[in-house]
Amino acid sequence: MDHTKQLLRISDIAAAAPDVLRYRFTAAEGKLAPFLPGQYICLYYEIDGTTTGRPYSIASSPREAEEGGYYDLFIHVGGSFTSRWLGQHGTVGTTIRASHPLGEFCITPETPRKIVGISGGMSVTPLRSMVRSIVDSDTDREISLFCGWDDPAAMLFREEFTALARECDRVRVRFALAQNPRPEDKHGYFTAEDILPETDAAEAAYYLCGPQAMYDTLHDGLTAGGVRPERYHREVPGEIHTPPYPTAPGERYPLTIHTGSGTVTATAAAEESVLVALERAGVSPRAYCRSGSCGYCRSRLLSGEVWTDPDRAPAPADGVFHPCCSFPRSALTVVLPE
Repeated sequence: MDHTKQLLRISDIAAAAPDVLRYRFTAAEGKLAPFLPGQYICLYYEIDGTTTGRPYSIASSPREAEEGGYYDLFIHVGGSFTSRWLGQHGTVGTTIRASHPLGEFCITPETPRKIVGISGGMSVTPLRSMVRSIVDSDTDREISLFCGWDDPAAMLFREEFTALARECDRVRVRFALAQNPRPEDKHGYFTAEDILPETDAAEAAYYLCGPQAMYDTLHDGLTAGGVRPERYHREVPGEIHTPPYPTAPGERYPLTIHTGSGTVTATAAAEESVLVALERAGVSPRAYCRSGSCGYCRSRLLSGEVWTDPDRAPAPADGVFHPCCSFPRSALTVVLPE
């Protein structure tokens, strides 16, 4: 993995939906790093003396980066504290460090000609990159989109996807709304029974990006319907911000951190991940996906108890655990990787 960082500058900001802003980033130094449609970058924030990173899918196409010189990121500025910080402090001209593009949820030269994109809510952004890459390149690839939302007011890209489908016969799109659907929309959520008759399970590559509940609902039906495992791709779910069990207000545990340069003592809040506690202490392992997938934050738990989301990462074994999707249940002693 390329751990090189690039310096980006905000060149434009536009409202996209309630609490969602489109940030256009250009290179503040040199050229933008190339990427594959569907990949993400991490933005590195420095807030109150703490450095932390958050991943965001690139929603523009590789051609727009190469010829236009920009990445488009759509960020919910009412979400995590980092995104709220960007919404409050990020202005045109602000510079921010970022990773090079990362991730395996993407179209590659080996990807089949037929592509199916299935999204739930804000997770639709990597599909925008895929659609735009197909429309603005010389390819025979085709894509069928199934985009689901709860609230029509929060929808992204409806008009854009509809226009692209009208202009390019290699793009097809359907929408599902849980609330106030239009006559042409499905009322509710897409099921495998909706998707399979309109796609080619034997030949297409399927890309799912959405909440865990969507994955759980669709998995058995799609695989039973003939979608092959090697062509079944799921984007890593977003960061877990709170554990799924009650915590006492202000509950904190002692945290001892061994690094290559010494030992740091701090506290870990019961309602925040161990990774966030490490970042607040000023020391943290390298982290990209923040969802248990990339594995770069893996550390050693010398003592103490954590809860780890079983849908994201295995429970601690031989002392190794994923701080990004683990929450403290007692005093902890952690050794960071070199």
